[in-house]
Amino acid sequence: MIKVIGGTKQQKEIATKVVEWFLKYFHRLLANNVNIYVTLRPYVDCWGYCVEGSTEHSYRIMVVHEQSVRDFVATLVHEMVHVMQWETKEWTDDGEGECERMQYMLADQLWNEGTI
Repeated sequence: MIKVIGGTKQQKEIATKVVEWFLKYFHRLLANNVNIYVTLRPYVDCWGYCVEGSTEHSYRIMVVHEQSVRDFVATLVHEMVHVMQWETKEWTDDGEGECERMQYMLADQLWNEGTI
């Protein structure tokens, strides 16, 4: 399940498509019943974060919607990489290095594939 709240209708649609693409692209590494709850909000103290939810395979992501579309998508991808890290239980240090290496590469890939 994917649920997106906040932001504009267009931002919600983009966020939903990004999460759907990520779950499909990495389906072999993720559980079939992953639940993603995304909140889009103005900037407060960071561009995005991801935390584990209250149930197994459940994650809560916050992304700032006041960014360029490319940065918005890359931030959401960054947080989805954290989801993958929790699901696979594989990361180095705090996992940020992998997220930073992958965020724009994957954002550009899904853009070039016509996902958004």
